[in-house]
Amino acid sequence: MSFATLLKSRLVHCAFYKAYEVDRITGDLVLTEGRSNSLTHFQGMQGGRARQISTRMAGSREVRVTQTGKYLHFIDQIAGIYLLTTVYGCIDRDKHGVCVTYGAAQSRHFDARVLYDPDTVYEAIKDSSDPGFCDHGFIGIQEASSGR
Repeated sequence: MSFATLLKSRLVHCAFYKAYEVDRITGDLVLTEGRSNSLTHFQGMQGGRARQISTRMAGSREVRVTQTGKYLHFIDQIAGIYLLTTVYGCIDRDKHGVCVTYGAAQSRHFDARVLYDPDTVYEAIKDSSDPGFCDHGFIGIQEASSGR
């Protein structure tokens, strides 16, 4: 899976849920937009780093960005606890075939292996992670000038 489009984005927005809801008609597992338990925002991705803002903590934090052959990981280290946000694949494409919404999961754990082998850590804990999705914004759009 290529995450090049996501990595080029100025902004990445993610929503995470404690659990999937079940669609009453189809029985499918769904994540309902607007009903998330937490939101996370990444910006300024370059050189393996990004800024993260989350509804679960005050302020912004610098996080590590690691792309492997399978996943894109955002890794935040907070006093011995790791907040791992993993983007694992495309779940929606636009009419040109460009991925616009990605499946993602977020977890909190104490496994320091995440710093050098995030895929293994994600694979071990993905079933207990918070499910969610991420989308990107403003690819190739220039910021409005302030007129100064």
